[in-house]
Amino acid sequence: MRVLVVGHRNPWRMEGSVARALRRAGHRVSLFDDRRTRRRVGHRLTQWLARRYAAAFSPDFVFLSKCLALDLETVAAIVAGRENAMWYHDPQWHRDVERPDVAHILSVGRLAATFFVTGFDAEWRTHGVRALFLPAAGASEIVPVSPDPWYAASAAFVGSAYDPTRAVFLREVALNAGLMIRVWGPGWGPGVGGDAGLAPTGRTVEGRAFAAVCSSSDVTLGVLPARAADATTYASDRVWMTILAGGCYLGPRTPGMDRMLLDGVHCASYTDAASCALRLQELLAHPAERARLRAEGEAFVRAHHTYDARLPFLLSGRAWENPLRGGESPPAASCATSS
Repeated sequence: MRVLVVGHRNPWRMEGSVARALRRAGHRVSLFDDRRTRRRVGHRLTQWLARRYAAAFSPDFVFLSKCLALDLETVAAIVAGRENAMWYHDPQWHRDVERPDVAHILSVGRLAATFFVTGFDAEWRTHGVRALFLPAAGASEIVPVSPDPWYAASAAFVGSAYDPTRAVFLREVALNAGLMIRVWGPGWGPGVGGDAGLAPTGRTVEGRAFAAVCSSSDVTLGVLPARAADATTYASDRVWMTILAGGCYLGPRTPGMDRMLLDGVHCASYTDAASCALRLQELLAHPAERARLRAEGEAFVRAHHTYDARLPFLLSGRAWENPLRGGESPPAASCATSS
């Protein structure tokens, strides 16, 4: 099948990972980066190029991302008469459809045959889209690497500092656990972390560097942003990426996630900063337990939560089937995180 992917060309973003998974599955794939094209040639010419690109490739299926650089008329022309689907990875913004960027994403979603979201599907359906829950995923190319002292830490967090509640939470965990948390990602600095329990690196990590952080840190933390505080099944791709990269993952407990990742089997979970600090201390005191969680978590995620495993649902428009449904009884805890 010929599949046109519209979205970011960065190899570690969702669109690039989906494109590689499609190629592995035997499909012929072409990727059009709408935002990069607009930066190079301007908005008006981007619309013409997008239509011409789609017409020349003549896809059987169109996979849409946010399409923020495309007019709705352009999107409608590209998907007209073709099977298609959209996959939105920031569904926590369902309350903010008046924002221009979110409003545009919602309008694109209404044009799509299926609007897959990584959480809050019921909330998105109230906005008039055919929203189906499809968890985020990790790229199967992400693998554990040999621990590197340069990336080592007792506890690490990977993510941007756009949400100030993350810094507050991490500081409290660091204080209660009596350690420094090494932080990777943009936006962190002395005013956000500094000597208040956080050690910002000032570096964004992707690919092998991301794997080195997860493989070299004793525990890698996940923190939900304030916008997703009421999440149930929502979890960003950072969960799956961390575990695929060999991380011992400690994330927040959210109702509904207990059939996706099992606490004490694939990961560890917490309910608040105090319980996070306590669980962190327990994990740091038991290296064998950390090693077991790393191994069992990676094996499970590699089998069920890669982009390759998501393709049957993306291409068919059918609801996701949880591999743990009807299997093990859900424990008391579960794991999720933010981007």
